[in-house]
Amino acid sequence: MPLTTRSLKSLYRSLTLRTRITVSFVLLMAGAMGFIVLVELVDYDEVRASVVSMTQDREVHRLQAALASGEQPELAKGSQLYDARSAPQVLRRYGPGYHGEEGPNEWHLRVFESNGQRYYLLQDGEHYAYLEHLINAFAALVILTCVLCAFWIGRRTATHVIAPITRLAEAVQNKHKPFPYQDARDEIGVLARAFAQHSDELEQFLQREQCFAGDASHELRTPLAIIGGAAETLVHQLPADSHLVASADRIMRTTQEMQRQLTCLLLLSRDPRTVPRSVVPVRVLIEECRERCAPWLSGKPVRLVLDAPQDQQVLTNAELARSVIWNLLRNACQYTEEGEVRVELRSATLRIADTGPGLPPSIDAQQFKRFMPSTRQGGEGLGLSIVQRAVEHMGWQMTVETSAQGCLFTVQMHPAAAGT
Repeated sequence: MPLTTRSLKSLYRSLTLRTRITVSFVLLMAGAMGFIVLVELVDYDEVRASVVSMTQDREVHRLQAALASGEQPELAKGSQLYDARSAPQVLRRYGPGYHGEEGPNEWHLRVFESNGQRYYLLQDGEHYAYLEHLINAFAALVILTCVLCAFWIGRRTATHVIAPITRLAEAVQNKHKPFPYQDARDEIGVLARAFAQHSDELEQFLQREQCFAGDASHELRTPLAIIGGAAETLVHQLPADSHLVASADRIMRTTQEMQRQLTCLLLLSRDPRTVPRSVVPVRVLIEECRERCAPWLSGKPVRLVLDAPQDQQVLTNAELARSVIWNLLRNACQYTEEGEVRVELRSATLRIADTGPGLPPSIDAQQFKRFMPSTRQGGEGLGLSIVQRAVEHMGWQMTVETSAQGCLFTVQMHPAAAGT
């Protein structure tokens, strides 16, 4: 049964990727060697003799025409024409036709007759020196042709081998499902099935994350609102001299802080492209966080200096920006025992510096890790992890300089466009 194009393609696709590449290289080598063998079959001496003969035929016809009209023919450089009387004795022994000798003393003799008289056309080797250049050029052309053919065959075979990988990569990148080649039995099929399984696992994980975010938003906001309302009621109903006022006030502040952190975490669980953004006055957020830091500065010789213009605005999400400022400023106030905490804002660049002991060795200043153990109390590692996540979520840049003399956090935000 003859093999059709469809059956050959089916057979090729059933091969493994390794076998396809091997077959492609074998075919490439076979094609190149076949072309070289065909070129080797060409007899350069015969080609050269044929060119010399054709050239002399044209020259003889020209000379015969000139002699027949009684003109003195013009001869090319390196050519001599003798008649029967003027021909050297050594040439007279040659009969009509072509005669010649190869190098080093190359010469070519053509004996012909015109008007019943014999003539001898003698040409030296320089007259046909161009043939050597033609042969060399032909050899270079053969080599170039071999290279181009090898390149073309290699590209064709590589395209056929890589085409499934390219198509699969485009499908994965563009999230086109189902992924192609999942039923293939070669390495491409294994890769396609692995991608499909991994994609399904990611989708299930994201679905669980979304369900958790929705459940947390619904199940935690209501109890926190109830606790906060009850604590606020206690603060207002308790006598001013009651020893429970401080506890109720602390419960209310902690509940409010939990509500803010919950809002921030829910925003961080969303796709950054879906997080709402607006023009936010940064100084207002800084002043709000400064008031909330009062308990950590109470009774300590620490000055909180704010240097920020009133009109500086950034394009961001207010809750995430508030969380970044709050966590950085709270840590600075909480762990600075004396000296100064300085907050500066210059052209959407926020700097928070303190004179505290710096970050502990357990916290990497370049890459904060979640739940990294800290020698300090208060969860600084977790707070800085949230800061970093919020910064990455908003597409900002943050750098940290830390030493025994304090810390300097620099956050580069996106300024609001002019006229916004």
